[in-house]
Amino acid sequence: MAPVRQQLKSALLYSALCLVICIVGFGFAEGFEAAKAAFIGGAIILVPSGWLAHRVASTQGAQYATAVALVKFSLCGLGFALLFVLKPSIHAFAVFIGAATVLLALPIATGMAQRLNSNESRH
Repeated sequence: MAPVRQQLKSALLYSALCLVICIVGFGFAEGFEAAKAAFIGGAIILVPSGWLAHRVASTQGAQYATAVALVKFSLCGLGFALLFVLKPSIHAFAVFIGAATVLLALPIATGMAQRLNSNESRH
């Protein structure tokens, strides 16, 4: 399980770095409020994804991967619902871009981490 856990941690780290780039871009283009909204949108996806990675990479997590993934998606949905109920004036496009950045970066970064690990194991 250690290689899987390391791959998932690397994917989360790279996704967080992509989110930081997105936040800085929104900060320069739209201002602090948009950057904060992009951060919140990305965090709503990234935090449950980190929890999912931790649970699935545990010793018994593979047995419950589907259930844990459903909980992750429920937490993300709840996070967005709470965000838009509690703060309806938030920059919605920035929230979307922050979330989309993480949603796109996670599978790409996971694939890259798996490819790097397979290349290292061959050498």
